[in-house]
Amino acid sequence: MFSKVFLAQTPGEAAICPPQKLAYMALHFSPFGKGLSNLPADLPKGSILLLDDSLEPENHDPQIVTDQLQQLVNQFSPKGVLLDFQRPKSPQLEHMAACIAQSLPCPVGVTERYAKSLSCPVFLSPPPVNKALADYIAPWKSRGIFLEIAPDCVAITVTEHGSQTAPIPTQESLPLEDRRLRCHYNVEVFADRAVFTICRYRTDLQSLVQDAEQLGVLGCVGLYGELHS
Repeated sequence: MFSKVFLAQTPGEAAICPPQKLAYMALHFSPFGKGLSNLPADLPKGSILLLDDSLEPENHDPQIVTDQLQQLVNQFSPKGVLLDFQRPKSPQLEHMAACIAQSLPCPVGVTERYAKSLSCPVFLSPPPVNKALADYIAPWKSRGIFLEIAPDCVAITVTEHGSQTAPIPTQESLPLEDRRLRCHYNVEVFADRAVFTICRYRTDLQSLVQDAEQLGVLGCVGLYGELHS
C-alpha cells in the first residue's frame, strides 16, 4: 500500500519484512563513546538514514559523527540523512546539525526547530489534519522537504468562547470526506458547542503521498508500525 513511502524500521523489522523503501531507524548517539552507535552493516541503495536524539549528546564529537555518516554515505549511497532531533533546542544539537548538514554530499534534512538557522532541506512533522498540505509546506518549499506521514485524529470543540483542539483515539468510519485536506470528519451540534471530529486514516495517507509528490516533496517517511498491513 505504501510502496512510495520510506518505512522507518529497526534492523529487526527490516529483516522480517523488507520494504521497497527503507528509512533505517537505529542510529543513535553512542552511550559509550563520542560518535554513533548501531551503524548499519548493510543498506539498500537509495535508503534514508535516520539519526535521532533519543540519547542526548553530551561530549560527542561532531567531527567523529560526521565522519561516520560520511563513511555510510560513501558505502551505501542513501537518498538522504534525516536528523530527527525532537528534544528542546540546544547549542550542542544545533552545532551538531550544522556540522552534519554542511559536510555531507547527500541531502540532509533537519527538523523545523533546527532548520531555521540552516539552509539545508527540512524534515517536517506530519501535517495537521485540519490544514491542507500545500499550505503546510509553503514556508519551506524553496528549501526541499522530507515529510513525515502518520494517521491522526483530533476533536475540535467550538463554543462561544472560542475553539479547543485535542488529540483523540481514531474514530472509525467517519461519514464525511474532505479531499483537499485528505481526511474524514463528522460534525455534532449541541446546545452549547459544536464538535468537529477529524481523522486522517491510512487510506487518506495514500492520497496525501500523491499530493506530496506533485508538490515536489523529496520523500515521505512513515513508521512501519503505523503503516504496515
